[in-house]
Amino acid sequence: AQLASFIESGEAFAFDISYRPVPLKTHVVACGFAGTNRYMFDKNLDKHVPQLLRRFSSGRPAIVFCHSKKDTMQLAEELTKSYSNFSRLDTSALMNFSYKASTASLQGCLRKGIAYHHAGLDADDRKLVEEAFSSGNIACLCATSTLAMGVNL
Repeated sequence: AQLASFIESGEAFAFDISYRPVPLKTHVVACGFAGTNRYMFDKNLDKHVPQLLRRFSSGRPAIVFCHSKKDTMQLAEELTKSYSNFSRLDTSALMNFSYKASTASLQGCLRKGIAYHHAGLDADDRKLVEEAFSSGNIACLCATSTLAMGVNL
């Protein structure tokens, strides 16, 4: 009600996770402390992601939410080197998705069963990544939080 009056609208709706057709599981894991250099702490969190994926994904596709578009791309590229969950992925489908991507970075990630998703992606690439993930051909998708709010994969 307060939001509706603030934006001078007749009504406003609030959506929480109960409205998602597919529930999200959230895990909070301690990975040390920030100390005096917050940048270095944040930068070093990526090294924990492969181990956390192995621990919590149970071999199923996973989404890792990142702070920025740049972070989604950096983590996805790092995961192509340090995380593999290929036993259940269709390598010919991955190559097919890879050929359709418009950037070398996304092509390389898709070949390894990893992808990223953010508002800066070309619309065709965004659709391609969503299709690859929905079809079960992506082991890990690195995305900005806007994916959690608006797109149901």
